[in-house]
Amino acid sequence: MSNATLERARPRAGSPPGERRTRRRGGWLLLLAPIIVFDVLLFLAPLGKLVASSFTDNAYGRVLADPLVTRSLINTLTIALTTTVVTVVLGYAIALVLWRSGRVMRVVLFAVVLLPFWTGILVKNFAWAVLLQDNGLINGFLQNIGLIDAPLELLHNRFAVIVGMVHCLLPYAVFPIFSSLTAIDDRLALAARSLGAKETSIFGRITLPLSVPGISAAGLLVFIVSTGFFITPVVMGGPGDMMIANEIDYYARQLTDFSGAAALAVILTVLVSIIAAIYQRVLKAGGQHETL
Repeated sequence: MSNATLERARPRAGSPPGERRTRRRGGWLLLLAPIIVFDVLLFLAPLGKLVASSFTDNAYGRVLADPLVTRSLINTLTIALTTTVVTVVLGYAIALVLWRSGRVMRVVLFAVVLLPFWTGILVKNFAWAVLLQDNGLINGFLQNIGLIDAPLELLHNRFAVIVGMVHCLLPYAVFPIFSSLTAIDDRLALAARSLGAKETSIFGRITLPLSVPGISAAGLLVFIVSTGFFITPVVMGGPGDMMIANEIDYYARQLTDFSGAAALAVILTVLVSIIAAIYQRVLKAGGQHETL
């Protein structure tokens, strides 16, 4: 190899750190380019068009003046918060059982938890309708054992909506909580027992505090998903249980008011984003307080 060739190769081998970082950054951008193009074309561009459409024809003024919209927003937040609390509590209990189960039982329980993912939401809703209707299995069982004389109103109300949503969203709570539980060192509980701590004390002072990250992630995930439910309030709820997604559908399909539907979608997105940001800020402040 000639000296000229060696001289040309030497700067590449001994390139400065800044140049190497630039090349690495260019390589990462090259790998991310398909994802960026995909997001821009299929998410950001339609979202931008939606936001632009919401500012036409005084859409915000019209929808905010509609009392049904206000009621739908209140219903959405109330049902979503209730669903989140119930789902996280049930999810935590199931995650604890999964955490403490053996391998065979854990596989069985995982299959049961994942069952909602294996069936469509419409199938699940109609299955619950069969169970909760006046002549359904639950009312029939309660009447047969003598607990009630007349059927209970279990369907087409807010209770039924929350039941259907909790059933659909339960896996979203179980897996983040289970992940945080499996990260807890078992030696902490052993050390506490060796010092005479009771199981309730171990749970309250070790297990529960160390699983808070999973609980917070599960709560945020369930709340965000639950605000967009559409078919469950239609199948299982009553006229007074319609959520904002149903109102968007009404504006788009019945009234053919696409700017009003776009305004409602933007309002819901902004509202959920604000609540999520406050939630994260409160959790961060709480974590800093505990650290101090």
